[in-house]
Amino acid sequence: MNYEAVKFDICCAARLLYRQGLSIANAGHLSVAVGEDRMLVNHFGPSFATLRPENIVLVDFAGKVLEGDAYVNDTIRLHGIIHRENPRAVAVAHTHPPAVVTFSAFRVVPEIYDQESCILVDDVGIVDEDYEGLAAEEERVLPIARALKEKRVVILPNHGAITTGENIQVALLRMLLLEGMAGRNLAVAQAAQALGRKAVPIALDAARLAKAEIARIPVFAPLWQDFLTRLRATDPDLFAGREAATSAR
Repeated sequence: MNYEAVKFDICCAARLLYRQGLSIANAGHLSVAVGEDRMLVNHFGPSFATLRPENIVLVDFAGKVLEGDAYVNDTIRLHGIIHRENPRAVAVAHTHPPAVVTFSAFRVVPEIYDQESCILVDDVGIVDEDYEGLAAEEERVLPIARALKEKRVVILPNHGAITTGENIQVALLRMLLLEGMAGRNLAVAQAAQALGRKAVPIALDAARLAKAEIARIPVFAPLWQDFLTRLRATDPDLFAGREAATSAR
């Protein structure tokens, strides 16, 4: 595995989350498992807005830094336990998207009201536990890891969300889709109250059919390239560093 390429992709995902308004200060982690008991993750300090490859460090699933002397806060154990319990979750994204956090207070899975949300049908779960502080201790994290064995996306009440994927690009896309899904639910609820009418979600069978049909369209690769094109315009420093490192080799 090309560690440098993975580090760069993590930084791109982080900055895209920031540009979409899905990150708060320097909270949140992005991780990619790169072997047995090994993951690359952003160390504590830099926000998603400024993350660079040198801010991505190799740690074990217990959160011990294996290379360098960067500080990694205890909540990174959340990612380690998820990777340990769910080998299929190669990439894990955790952040605090505003619409998701607002909707999480209701402790229900969002309804499917639009075509984009169909992509997440059957993939979203919720950890039905009260907020008890930072998710650092194993007994607090295990319910999250277990929920992610059944679902690829989990909402943490009064906290945020976790998305998983076979790579960080997929985990990022699921986070963006989840925020859109939660925002749509909030907008529909507000409109329903204003109009005095009951909203009608997309039927599950129809949502599943749409998901299958969308999966047959080769949309992901060009979408990621479009993300990078826009990011190059807004975050040239990230790409300049990448190009300089490539030229040096």
